[in-house]
Amino acid sequence: MRSLMEARAARRAGTRVALGAAVLMVSSLMVSTPALAQAPAADAAQPAAPAAPAAPAKPQLTFDNADAVVWFYAVKGDSSAKFEQFFGRVKEAMAKSTVPERKAQAEGMRLMKSTSPAGDGTINYVLLVSPIAKGQEYSPGMLLFEVFPTEAKTLVDELQTLINDKGLNAAVPLTNVMTLGGM
Repeated sequence: MRSLMEARAARRAGTRVALGAAVLMVSSLMVSTPALAQAPAADAAQPAAPAAPAAPAKPQLTFDNADAVVWFYAVKGDSSAKFEQFFGRVKEAMAKSTVPERKAQAEGMRLMKSTSPAGDGTINYVLLVSPIAKGQEYSPGMLLFEVFPTEAKTLVDELQTLINDKGLNAAVPLTNVMTLGGM
């Protein structure tokens, strides 16, 4: 009974983490967009000042205190192909990114799928992340925004429709306790 209650609490926490990350992404876009729309037009008579390079965005989701992460996704059974396409775009974004750490970071990430569906048809996926690239962004949505800013919101919104919110959807950061092989 207790483990069932703990599993439900973990699912609720995972849902809150996923929703919180989505809210952060959308709110950061909404805050920056009105500011751009209200910016005064440049005077045509004055030469434009050279643009200062944009400061890199601070990562929204890092795992700096972890050695590895196991990230669970419960996907509606009929949405498996679309879910994999979403992560295909994340993979593409990481490969095309101008952030040099992304390629090495991607090397430590593997998306795995359960060999059979759950009783309700849910397909369980696990994103394994090891080793962790400290100080780097791990939110799939934010990784998409880096390279595909015009389509990222649509992709993230679609991802939310693919998730079975009654399943386990959570990132679990882990630290090494011991290696069982060797002394």
